[in-house]
Amino acid sequence: MTTRPLRMLVALLACLAFVAASCGRDDEADGGGDGGTDTTAPADGESKPFINPDEDCADYQGTAGISGDTITVGTVRPASGPYAIYDTVTKGIEAYFKAANAKGGIEAGDGKKYKVNLLKEDDAYDPSKTPDLVKKLVEQDNVFALVGDIGTETNLAVRQYLNEKCVPNIALATGSTNWGDAAKYPWYIAGLPSYATEARAFLDYLETTKPEAKIAILAQNDDFGLAYGKVIKQYIAETGSKMTIVGEETYDPSSGGTTEGATAKLAGSGADVFFVGIGGTQCSKTLTFIPATWKPMTYVSITCSGKLSMSLAGGKDEGVYTAQATLDTGSAADQANPKVQQLFTDGRAQGLTDSELSGGIVAAGWGFASIFAEGLKQTETVDRAGVMNALFSLDSANFGLQRDGTTTSTDGGDDPWIIESLRVVQRTGGDWTEVAPMTDYNGKSSSFAG
Repeated sequence: MTTRPLRMLVALLACLAFVAASCGRDDEADGGGDGGTDTTAPADGESKPFINPDEDCADYQGTAGISGDTITVGTVRPASGPYAIYDTVTKGIEAYFKAANAKGGIEAGDGKKYKVNLLKEDDAYDPSKTPDLVKKLVEQDNVFALVGDIGTETNLAVRQYLNEKCVPNIALATGSTNWGDAAKYPWYIAGLPSYATEARAFLDYLETTKPEAKIAILAQNDDFGLAYGKVIKQYIAETGSKMTIVGEETYDPSSGGTTEGATAKLAGSGADVFFVGIGGTQCSKTLTFIPATWKPMTYVSITCSGKLSMSLAGGKDEGVYTAQATLDTGSAADQANPKVQQLFTDGRAQGLTDSELSGGIVAAGWGFASIFAEGLKQTETVDRAGVMNALFSLDSANFGLQRDGTTTSTDGGDDPWIIESLRVVQRTGGDWTEVAPMTDYNGKSSSFAG
């Protein structure tokens, strides 16, 4: 966890006195923390919580944001700018909480029911705007936690601050491999599978279908997009795979341009696999730029695989691949599942249209809200650390829109990933068809990232 002034002095003296001893992990380049949670074995064999705010928080405000039976949380998302399509995620978060409130609230582990009030801010997917908005939510609005915050770079911009304040950032709407560093930043927990695990699922599929694949990568020029290429290179190096990378191009989302030029360059690379590691509308629009003479196996990021996103591809989505972790509200087959039916019933009651409910993006927000709710349900102590510790110690849980037969388990800094089961699907007739069954990568996500 993040270092406090007194603990920094104690740690420094200890290091000077015992040079040969291990004195915690080094700080990151962004100034991140003293090396994580205390892993000293608990006395009498008792299980020790992952987060101990008495030891790690200078001014712990565990019940901030709780007033009577209401918990106020916040979220920061791009309601404007090139990624405004993801504002629909927030509609899902809001609908989940309002539906729960209409039923009397979420029953927590302490036996009480709590209603959830959601406050929203717009950073336009610009990490330079995120810090001030988050500080407003924490210091002025006094939120209990942040839920479903969108964007890798935007969340990185406030990671140090939120960990110093001991404020939970729950179900981050990003699968950046950075969130695997929970031992140093324990107040962050992701709501998406790691991008490394997502890429691994597709690579495992390629090994059985195209083991000598020649891969072209188009990546968003930030931590999110570049993570895919790193994982592919690591996979090839570590497994001895005969796959090769024959072309790489990047796209800057702040440029205001398109991916047309980059796609044209990659079309001439000789690749027979095209990996699109981009989010927002440019992900689906990239499919429209693929020349008719180039017919690679095309994979799109899980972040843009929803029905709404695919509708922007102008029919060019047919045959593309992606990974799926949860039920697909746009799938006719999955719409028969009771979990999806409940989402439609509750979502309609909160004013959402069937188009929004089946579009996939609302469902993502619904899932993020369900993660917060699960933490609340699993903790007997309703405070910030209690909810986080519950989420870091899930045991074969299945909730939200998780597929039947899949479970999630977490183990603090050793396994901080909630979503680790994935299947590979292909776009067929406007729907996703399974080509590789659900595979459980539980406990492996951080290792895939290197």
